[in-house]
Amino acid sequence: MVSQKRRRMLLSALAVLVSGGSVAGGLYARHRVSKTATPSYIGCARQSDGQFNVTAIDDTGEVCFTSPLPSRGHGIAVDHQKRLAFVFARRPGTYIRVISTETGKVFSTYHSDPQRYFYGHGDVLGDVLLTTEGVEGSSEGVIGIYRIASNGSLTKLHEIVGFGIGPHELKVVDELTLAVAVGGIHTDKRIPMNLGTMKPALVFIDIPSGNVTQQYYLKDHQLSIRHLAVSSAKDVVIAQQYKGDTDKVSPLLAIKRNNGDFVTLKGSTEQWTRFQHYIGSVACTDKQVIATSPRGNCFGVWDIETGELQSLSALMDASGVSAEADRFALSAGSGRVAFQLARKSINFHTSGVTWDNHWVML
Repeated sequence: MVSQKRRRMLLSALAVLVSGGSVAGGLYARHRVSKTATPSYIGCARQSDGQFNVTAIDDTGEVCFTSPLPSRGHGIAVDHQKRLAFVFARRPGTYIRVISTETGKVFSTYHSDPQRYFYGHGDVLGDVLLTTEGVEGSSEGVIGIYRIASNGSLTKLHEIVGFGIGPHELKVVDELTLAVAVGGIHTDKRIPMNLGTMKPALVFIDIPSGNVTQQYYLKDHQLSIRHLAVSSAKDVVIAQQYKGDTDKVSPLLAIKRNNGDFVTLKGSTEQWTRFQHYIGSVACTDKQVIATSPRGNCFGVWDIETGELQSLSALMDASGVSAEADRFALSAGSGRVAFQLARKSINFHTSGVTWDNHWVML
């Protein structure tokens, strides 16, 4: 939680308020499946009729609720205190849907500002939502900062700019520090325009001032940094997607440790080949890093201290991964979900949900 003093520091550094989205009139989830199950995981999903929704399940894989989305969703940020989920449109997206994590009730839908679009990710800090956004026509990176009202509506307070092109995921590291995965790619809609000159980076930003405090670049400039995870020790895990020569195989995960070290996670050429140049989602427990590859139909588990690969397992269309101190859970487009508690064996279930990209623990 952010202290009142630090919250005042943050808000005083933000510019004039800009009006946000409107309340959606108390819309409710289209289909409530279970009145007894308690939601434990929530993620974006695809329907057989071509529509999209956000779905919550319990610890056994039973669906608790589904809630419709205007178009394909991507990442989700959760305000645990207010029991709200912020569902982001897939890039270049134009909405943030705010729903109840308990029932799927829709509280509001915020639409992107003119000449702005969402990259599909955000994070919550106290009463503030931070998002990755882009400028139409240039892909210049923008961090949008929004006040979260008690009724779920959003008001844009300020923007942070000048840190790079094509940001994707961001994570709050602590009360003052934001980590941003800058992909480095300028796109026309979803078509990359600068693969030869792209400049990805891991960027750290001081939240109250909006100033960049640190930047880290990989040796291969065509490793686009896309996804992040932050450990309890404040190590930041970065996950890449390789945009260069398809015959080349590169490690796709690295850690910027809290002590300043920057190390690449280990794996043989054959093992990295399994990932098909693509990490879809990453998370970490206190002891492990877990990463999925929907293109490679697999997921890997690494020791967070040594960087050694502990296991590499098949999972068709492996999509989301979410973790806490001693457990993690995975979702897949095949409908399979997997849970691991306290480093025990992984238990698989069939949820009947076509999961899409990311999910989070509640």
